[in-house]
Amino acid sequence: MGLLHKTTHVVLLSSPGLGHLIPVIELGKRFALHHHFNVTVLAVTSQTSRAEKQILNSALTRSLCHVIDIPSPDLTNLLHENDRMVTRLCVTMRAAIPAIRSIVSKINPRPSALIVDIFGTESITIARELNILSYVYVASHAWFLSLVVYSPVLDKQIEGQYVDQKEALKIPGCNPVRPEDVVDQMLDRNDREYEEYLRIGNEIPQSDGVLVNTWEELQ
Repeated sequence: MGLLHKTTHVVLLSSPGLGHLIPVIELGKRFALHHHFNVTVLAVTSQTSRAEKQILNSALTRSLCHVIDIPSPDLTNLLHENDRMVTRLCVTMRAAIPAIRSIVSKINPRPSALIVDIFGTESITIARELNILSYVYVASHAWFLSLVVYSPVLDKQIEGQYVDQKEALKIPGCNPVRPEDVVDQMLDRNDREYEEYLRIGNEIPQSDGVLVNTWEELQ
């Protein structure tokens, strides 16, 4: 974040779910309290979660962040009956892009950066269109980030299902991963969720940087 100064206005984008909204809100609070940034949080919500509404109201009450609630878009005909959670989140965030683009383009003061969570990487293109910086916030640890980003390489190198491999998967900078220990999204390469997972792995490096929730002892 060295390119940004104390008067920076940053926009944070959160996908639906408390596990995504809370880390984004907390990151926004840190920017406001410790760096004196102006912070706007765009929260794509599920519309039915009372807990999400409570978190948003709490953030508004403390006046640390400007929060804009983006109701979940109409997903009719966009999802299949057997689509799993990651697919549903990705489809939701993709369908919300027009609303996100409209809001970010009109925000005043003009934001210096757009920070998206891991399910909002397709919105990096909005930052490019507006000629502002883009970052991906990974609330998980650095090992997970390494695996996600390297998965497109593994996809080209390895044939068949990962769980059927006899040797551990080699990830640069990390201990080898046993095939049975891969993340759920890698268990079935024929599933739509795997395609979304690979897309995220390809899009993260297209940002200007990554914010990852980790420290040396955790790894």
